[in-house]
Amino acid sequence: MKDFFDRLKGGLIVSAYTAEEQNPHFNTSGAMHGLAESIEAGGAVAVRINLRWVPLFKKATSLPIIGIKKIFKKIFKGKELRITPTLKEAGQLIEAGADAIAVDVTKRARFDDLTLEEFISEIKKQLNCIVLGDLSIYEEGVNAEKWGVDGVITTISGYTPYSPNYGSLGEIPVKEPDFELIKRLSKALSIPVIAEGRFNTPEKAAKALVCGAHAVVVGTAITNPYKITQLYVSKLKGDY
Repeated sequence: MKDFFDRLKGGLIVSAYTAEEQNPHFNTSGAMHGLAESIEAGGAVAVRINLRWVPLFKKATSLPIIGIKKIFKKIFKGKELRITPTLKEAGQLIEAGADAIAVDVTKRARFDDLTLEEFISEIKKQLNCIVLGDLSIYEEGVNAEKWGVDGVITTISGYTPYSPNYGSLGEIPVKEPDFELIKRLSKALSIPVIAEGRFNTPEKAAKALVCGAHAVVVGTAITNPYKITQLYVSKLKGDY
């Protein structure tokens, strides 16, 4: 585990998440293979990738892989998303070759019958793997450490209704990252705090390290040409 986090220290983790609902035009083997090689050649220290592409990235690069699987489910009146929400998805990621898995540790309704504490405990017991907790607020990070995660990631800050700067994924203009959350967590926790969420410039990524982040995850600004093009077009049109 120490080796895993040592490799990440102070570096760039590239989130190469692609799926039909987010980046349909880039969701092909050829595009993803080229992306995998480009990420490693460019100097990234790790990659964060969804289940479908874990085997491809495992073959195409030597980078540590943080695996996720996003699941949508109808909750009450709406359709909600969770990241690796049950033991089934966690097991699939480890079987596919992920070196670590990221799971949802927010206080929102869960997609199984386990409490979050029980869920983390069962992953550790059954899979014996590195578990990173995707969170949205400070209290979620404190609880996640108490319940046994090996590190936390600020992935969902701004994407839960109760977190600051709430907005939708991919909206234009992009809201600011939650630097204050990184500062608070890095001071309070004894486990690594990885920054993710709206780090769409090198300057913002560098600031995250100054705020105490162990490493920084960047996704859309590197791996989603569809959304990057939209951002430029919107700016040229004067939409923001």
